[in-house]
Amino acid sequence: MSEHVAAPSPAPSTGKRPRGFETPGDMLRTVLFVLALVLVVVFLTARPQGDQRPPADVTATAAQASAAGLLTAAPSLPQGWKPSNARFGPDAGEGLPTFHVGYLDPAGAYGGISTTAAATPEWVRGVAGKDAASGGTRELAGRTWDVWTTTDPSATTLVSRSAGSGNGPTVAVTSRGDAAALATLAQAAVDAVTPAGTSSSPTSSLAGSPTASASSAPTQG
Repeated sequence: MSEHVAAPSPAPSTGKRPRGFETPGDMLRTVLFVLALVLVVVFLTARPQGDQRPPADVTATAAQASAAGLLTAAPSLPQGWKPSNARFGPDAGEGLPTFHVGYLDPAGAYGGISTTAAATPEWVRGVAGKDAASGGTRELAGRTWDVWTTTDPSATTLVSRSAGSGNGPTVAVTSRGDAAALATLAQAAVDAVTPAGTSSSPTSSLAGSPTASASSAPTQG
Protein backbone atom coordinates (compact mmCIF):
# COMPACT_ATOMS: atom_id res chain seq x y z
CA MET A 1 0.00 0.00 0.00
CA SER A 2 1.59 3.16 -1.13
CA GLU A 3 1.61 6.30 0.94
CA HIS A 4 0.13 9.46 -0.51
CA VAL A 5 2.50 12.39 -0.22
CA ALA A 6 0.76 15.75 -0.13
CA ALA A 7 2.09 18.36 -2.47
CA PRO A 8 3.67 21.34 -0.69
CA SER A 9 1.31 24.26 -0.36
CA PRO A 10 2.33 27.43 -2.22
CA ALA A 11 4.01 30.18 -0.18
CA PRO A 12 1.67 32.96 0.82
CA SER A 13 1.79 35.95 -1.45
CA THR A 14 3.49 39.06 0.04
CA GLY A 15 2.10 41.39 -2.57
CA LYS A 16 5.64 42.33 -3.73
CA ARG A 17 6.68 41.90 -7.27
CA PRO A 18 9.91 40.02 -7.97
CA ARG A 19 12.94 42.30 -8.42
CA GLY A 20 13.18 43.37 -12.00
CA PHE A 21 9.43 43.28 -12.55
CA GLU A 22 8.56 46.72 -11.04
CA THR A 23 6.04 48.79 -12.90
CA PRO A 24 6.75 52.39 -14.02
CA GLY A 25 4.55 53.55 -11.14
CA ASP A 26 6.78 51.74 -8.62
CA MET A 27 9.90 53.34 -10.08
CA LEU A 28 8.34 56.81 -10.02
CA ARG A 29 7.37 56.44 -6.35
CA THR A 30 10.91 55.34 -5.49
CA VAL A 31 12.42 58.32 -7.29
CA LEU A 32 10.06 60.74 -5.54
CA PHE A 33 10.89 59.22 -2.16
CA VAL A 34 14.65 59.59 -2.72
CA LEU A 35 14.17 63.14 -3.99
CA ALA A 36 12.19 64.04 -0.88
CA LEU A 37 15.00 62.73 1.33
CA VAL A 38 17.55 64.79 -0.59
CA LEU A 39 15.47 67.94 -0.24
CA VAL A 40 15.15 67.42 3.51
CA VAL A 41 18.92 67.01 3.87
CA VAL A 42 19.59 70.11 1.76
CA PHE A 43 17.08 72.15 3.76
CA LEU A 44 18.63 71.16 7.07
CA THR A 45 22.21 71.82 6.00
CA ALA A 46 21.67 74.97 3.96
CA ARG A 47 19.79 77.02 6.53
CA PRO A 48 21.64 80.25 7.34
CA GLN A 49 23.47 79.97 10.62
CA GLY A 50 23.99 83.71 11.09
CA ASP A 51 27.31 85.51 11.50
CA GLN A 52 29.59 83.14 13.36
CA ARG A 53 32.43 85.65 13.73
CA PRO A 54 33.11 86.90 17.25
CA PRO A 55 32.19 90.56 17.77
CA ALA A 56 35.01 93.05 17.24
CA ASP A 57 36.59 94.10 20.54
CA VAL A 58 37.34 97.72 19.71
CA THR A 59 38.18 98.74 23.28
CA ALA A 60 40.73 95.97 23.79
CA THR A 61 42.34 96.62 20.41
CA ALA A 62 42.58 100.35 21.12
CA ALA A 63 44.20 99.58 24.47
CA GLN A 64 46.74 97.40 22.67
CA ALA A 65 47.56 100.24 20.28
CA SER A 66 47.82 102.73 23.13
CA ALA A 67 50.16 100.43 25.07
CA ALA A 68 52.39 100.31 22.00
CA GLY A 69 52.72 104.11 22.09
CA LEU A 70 50.02 105.19 19.64
CA LEU A 71 47.95 108.11 20.89
CA THR A 72 44.44 106.76 20.44
CA ALA A 73 41.37 105.52 22.25
CA ALA A 74 38.41 103.48 21.12
CA PRO A 75 36.28 105.63 18.78
CA SER A 76 32.84 106.47 20.11
CA LEU A 77 30.08 106.39 17.51
CA PRO A 78 26.32 106.95 17.83
CA GLN A 79 23.83 104.15 18.27
CA GLY A 80 23.28 102.18 15.10
CA TRP A 81 26.94 101.92 14.12
CA LYS A 82 28.20 98.34 14.35
CA PRO A 83 31.92 97.48 14.50
CA SER A 84 32.72 94.68 12.07
CA ASN A 85 36.45 94.31 12.70
CA ALA A 86 39.24 95.81 14.78
CA ARG A 87 42.96 95.22 14.48
CA PHE A 88 46.30 96.70 15.44
CA GLY A 89 49.44 95.76 13.58
CA PRO A 90 51.61 96.59 10.56
CA ASP A 91 49.81 97.84 7.49
CA ALA A 92 50.13 95.85 4.28
CA GLY A 93 52.08 98.53 2.41
CA GLU A 94 54.98 99.63 4.58
CA GLY A 95 54.49 97.79 7.84
CA LEU A 96 53.56 100.92 9.81
CA PRO A 97 51.81 100.10 13.11
CA THR A 98 48.18 100.93 12.39
CA PHE A 99 45.02 100.84 14.48
CA HIS A 100 42.03 100.14 12.27
CA VAL A 101 38.35 99.73 13.04
CA GLY A 102 35.75 98.85 10.42
CA TYR A 103 32.05 99.66 10.87
CA LEU A 104 28.69 99.30 9.26
CA ASP A 105 26.77 102.56 9.47
CA PRO A 106 23.02 102.63 10.27
CA ALA A 107 22.25 102.30 6.53
CA GLY A 108 24.51 99.24 6.22
CA ALA A 109 27.32 101.02 4.34
CA TYR A 110 30.95 100.38 5.21
CA GLY A 111 33.00 102.92 7.16
CA GLY A 112 36.47 102.73 8.64
CA ILE A 113 38.91 104.61 10.86
CA SER A 114 42.67 104.11 10.53
CA THR A 115 45.32 105.67 12.77
CA THR A 116 49.10 105.59 12.62
CA ALA A 117 51.85 107.61 14.27
CA ALA A 118 53.60 108.84 11.12
CA ALA A 119 51.89 108.30 7.79
CA THR A 120 53.65 108.05 4.45
CA PRO A 121 52.23 108.50 0.95
CA GLU A 122 52.22 104.72 0.56
CA TRP A 123 50.24 104.34 3.78
CA VAL A 124 47.69 106.88 2.54
CA ARG A 125 47.38 105.03 -0.75
CA GLY A 126 46.88 101.79 1.12
CA VAL A 127 43.99 103.26 3.09
CA ALA A 128 42.36 105.25 0.29
CA GLY A 129 42.96 102.69 -2.46
CA LYS A 130 45.60 102.41 -5.16
CA ASP A 131 43.28 104.01 -7.72
CA ALA A 132 42.07 106.81 -5.44
CA ALA A 133 42.08 110.32 -6.88
CA SER A 134 43.04 113.36 -4.85
CA GLY A 135 40.23 115.88 -4.53
CA GLY A 136 41.51 118.88 -2.60
CA THR A 137 40.78 119.49 1.07
CA ARG A 138 37.78 119.66 3.37
CA GLU A 139 37.17 121.14 6.81
CA LEU A 140 35.57 118.76 9.30
CA ALA A 141 35.72 118.25 13.06
CA GLY A 142 38.10 121.16 13.51
CA ARG A 143 40.69 119.78 11.09
CA THR A 144 41.71 120.14 7.48
CA TRP A 145 41.51 116.84 5.62
CA ASP A 146 42.96 115.72 2.31
CA VAL A 147 40.18 114.20 0.21
CA TRP A 148 40.57 110.99 -1.79
CA THR A 149 37.83 109.35 -3.81
CA THR A 150 37.33 106.05 -5.61
CA THR A 151 34.58 105.03 -8.01
CA ASP A 152 34.71 101.23 -7.76
CA PRO A 153 33.60 100.92 -5.09
CA SER A 154 32.33 104.44 -4.60
CA ALA A 155 34.00 105.72 -1.44
CA THR A 156 35.50 108.85 0.08
CA THR A 157 38.60 108.85 2.29
CA LEU A 158 39.69 111.79 4.38
CA VAL A 159 43.25 111.96 5.72
CA SER A 160 44.35 114.39 8.43
CA ARG A 161 47.93 114.80 9.50
CA SER A 162 48.79 115.51 13.11
CA ALA A 163 47.26 118.73 14.41
CA GLY A 164 48.42 121.30 16.91
CA SER A 165 52.01 120.66 18.02
CA GLY A 166 52.50 118.14 15.22
CA ASN A 167 53.11 115.23 17.59
CA GLY A 168 49.70 113.62 17.19
CA PRO A 169 48.96 110.67 14.92
CA THR A 170 47.61 110.74 11.39
CA VAL A 171 44.00 109.64 11.09
CA ALA A 172 42.08 108.54 8.03
CA VAL A 173 38.39 107.83 7.67
CA THR A 174 36.72 106.03 4.78
CA SER A 175 33.01 105.88 4.04
CA ARG A 176 30.91 104.29 1.34
CA GLY A 177 27.87 106.00 2.81
CA ASP A 178 26.58 109.55 2.66
CA ALA A 179 28.15 112.83 3.74
CA ALA A 180 26.60 112.62 7.21
CA ALA A 181 28.22 109.22 7.81
CA LEU A 182 31.59 110.59 6.70
CA ALA A 183 31.28 113.54 9.06
CA THR A 184 30.34 111.23 11.94
CA LEU A 185 33.41 109.09 11.32
CA ALA A 186 35.66 112.16 11.11
CA GLN A 187 34.44 113.51 14.45
CA ALA A 188 34.83 110.13 16.14
CA ALA A 189 38.34 109.72 14.74
CA VAL A 190 39.46 113.15 15.94
CA ASP A 191 37.92 112.64 19.38
CA ALA A 192 39.75 109.31 19.71
CA VAL A 193 43.17 110.91 19.22
CA THR A 194 42.46 114.07 21.20
CA PRO A 195 44.09 113.98 24.65
CA ALA A 196 41.73 114.16 27.61
CA GLY A 197 41.07 117.67 28.79
CA THR A 198 41.26 119.24 25.34
CA SER A 199 38.52 119.80 22.82
CA SER A 200 38.44 118.78 19.17
CA SER A 201 35.50 121.00 18.20
CA PRO A 202 35.99 123.69 15.55
CA THR A 203 34.85 126.37 18.00
CA SER A 204 37.56 125.48 20.50
CA SER A 205 40.20 125.44 17.76
CA LEU A 206 39.25 128.92 16.62
CA ALA A 207 39.16 130.24 20.15
CA GLY A 208 42.90 129.77 20.56
CA SER A 209 43.92 131.22 17.21
CA PRO A 210 45.32 134.74 16.71
CA THR A 211 42.45 135.54 14.35
CA ALA A 212 39.86 134.65 16.94
CA SER A 213 41.69 136.62 19.64
CA ALA A 214 41.88 139.66 17.42
CA SER A 215 38.23 139.51 16.49
CA SER A 216 37.19 139.21 20.12
CA ALA A 217 39.28 142.17 21.32
CA PRO A 218 37.32 145.36 22.04
CA THR A 219 37.60 148.05 19.37
CA GLN A 220 39.35 151.21 20.29
CA GLY A 221 37.25 154.34 20.02
